[in-house]
Amino acid sequence: MSAYDVAIVGLGPTGATLANLCGQHGLRTVVFERSTSPYSQPRACHLDAEVARVFQQCGFEAELQPLLTVSAGMEYVDAHGRRLFTFEGFQREPLLGWSEDYVFLQPQLETMLRRGLSALRQVDVRLAWEAPPLASLLEEASFVVACDGGASRVRDEIGAGFIDLGYDEHWLVVDLMLHRQPVPPLPTVIHQVCDPDRLTTFVPSHGAHRRWEFQLRGDEQPDPWQLLAPWGVTKSHGDLVRAVPYRFHALVADRWRGGPDGRVLLAGDAAHMMPPFMGQGMCSGVRDAANLAWKLAEVVRGASPDELLDTYEAERRPHAEAVIELSIEAGRTLARLAADPTDLPTPATADPNRWSRVPGLQLGGEFPVGHQLPQPDHLDSRLPLGWVWVAADGSFTAPDGHRVVVEPRATYGRRAVLVRPDRYIAAVAS
Repeated sequence: MSAYDVAIVGLGPTGATLANLCGQHGLRTVVFERSTSPYSQPRACHLDAEVARVFQQCGFEAELQPLLTVSAGMEYVDAHGRRLFTFEGFQREPLLGWSEDYVFLQPQLETMLRRGLSALRQVDVRLAWEAPPLASLLEEASFVVACDGGASRVRDEIGAGFIDLGYDEHWLVVDLMLHRQPVPPLPTVIHQVCDPDRLTTFVPSHGAHRRWEFQLRGDEQPDPWQLLAPWGVTKSHGDLVRAVPYRFHALVADRWRGGPDGRVLLAGDAAHMMPPFMGQGMCSGVRDAANLAWKLAEVVRGASPDELLDTYEAERRPHAEAVIELSIEAGRTLARLAADPTDLPTPATADPNRWSRVPGLQLGGEFPVGHQLPQPDHLDSRLPLGWVWVAADGSFTAPDGHRVVVEPRATYGRRAVLVRPDRYIAAVAS
């Protein structure tokens, strides 16, 4: 018998979320992380309602609230800041119990996730540890999950590769922490600046954090302060946190499961990478963790066959690829509008059955199968960790022995809906 049920390589947002969920499911978990403290720079800065809900499920609802600022949306503007196109010209009801979009500071979020692990006695976090070779990991744990980023060593060890989805550009990411003194007026919404001289993204982030992303030409190495000067920003207005060139590309692993007996799985950047224009890189990794944790728990406990783990890639890969394609299109829209400001995309239309930016899981069956369960009035706090029926009234009797929770506002007019541990609806009762 292995000493651990799950070994996780990497303690970034994906690995830390997975470790928290595995611990909550009672899995004996070991995490290997080279660093001793959370990453100090604000890389990811956006999350959405579904991701906030996953953190809520990990027990962080109260702690998370002050770490988030509701995002006011995203606009495409011309070089003079005049609006060309609003990405979504309508507001959705917060069906998942959280606002649609938030901005945050990654170091604060990672600190929260790591602190949660300290309360889970079945999770062993090994900081300043280089993960041993895969063969050794598989002697120590029943399953290994690679959350070790785009340069994943574990992915290489199982012979998986990346499929290039056809986007490759070089940008400079500039992060600034503003001082308390008066600063130049900056936009309060995310701006995609369709400037033919230089495509730019501006993000008004959490607290004093502001981010710019500037497209680079060739091998240029511009002075970030010169790029900020047209925005009226000088060294007197803030501290430069970082100015780092990034390669924005779109990649997905050709397989997400491998190794002996399929005991190795990929998650987060080890499984997919995308341009940042939709702010979905970290979100996709957290979705991976939420999908995978409960499946690992069921297989380890013997409640489901090993084949359940095949559904992880089957469900998550199409979703991740759809998000990548959306991110690519968002980036290409920047260039298209810079060339022709009249070449506007077709505006999105309100869809009451769609509250995230990509479709829900395609599990088959009638709507709302494959969609997330709505969460009125902190409903998740009344749901068990595992499977549950949510019923329109107290007369419903579960046919499978699962617990029943009554909440008519979450059943879409059905008599009851069967909800998976990751809060997706798996079946409906007429």
